[in-house]
Amino acid sequence: MTIARPHVWIDKDSTETLLLLHGTGADENDLIQLGEMISPQSNLLSPRGTVSENGMNRFFERTPQGEFVQSSVLEAVGELEDFISEASQEYGFDKQNLSACGFSNGANTALAVLMVRPEILKTVIAFGATKPLRQPIEVDLRNKTVFIANGDVDPFAPPAITDAFTAELRASGARVELLTHPGGHQISSAHIQQINSDLT
Repeated sequence: MTIARPHVWIDKDSTETLLLLHGTGADENDLIQLGEMISPQSNLLSPRGTVSENGMNRFFERTPQGEFVQSSVLEAVGELEDFISEASQEYGFDKQNLSACGFSNGANTALAVLMVRPEILKTVIAFGATKPLRQPIEVDLRNKTVFIANGDVDPFAPPAITDAFTAELRASGARVELLTHPGGHQISSAHIQQINSDLT
């Protein structure tokens, strides 16, 4: 079988697989190094976003005002579900041991998967993330772990929204670790080290 969607697969002969979801304007190669630092023992699966915004790769659409197009978010979830199913058949990894790590648009996409199809992911590691769907969480997130790692002055992830979303995730049963750094829309090396330590 040939998977049409551009992606990178790195086989570590592991029972664990980490799905890497890049931010706006990046591609399937962008987060490989981050994946190696977060979970060096895991297989890595990194697809490219299928949406183009002025030539920049994304996983779902947003309006010119920056609002997430809700139908596009849900479409991205369905596309990823199909891709994961194809990739698991192609590469033979265990779909029951799949976690996701993303930045910005990719992090929001991973959180959308968790909100809509929680059975797909065990853990979500979200850098520079906010709530991707306006709808309330209506699924059971017990036994799910979520890391949200944001900057205090990130214009794309207002702390008030993050705090409310974190509370909603916890109320749905998820174990949530909220990490903050004093910067903006970026990944903190200290957060990478802390998450790696928590996962091992």
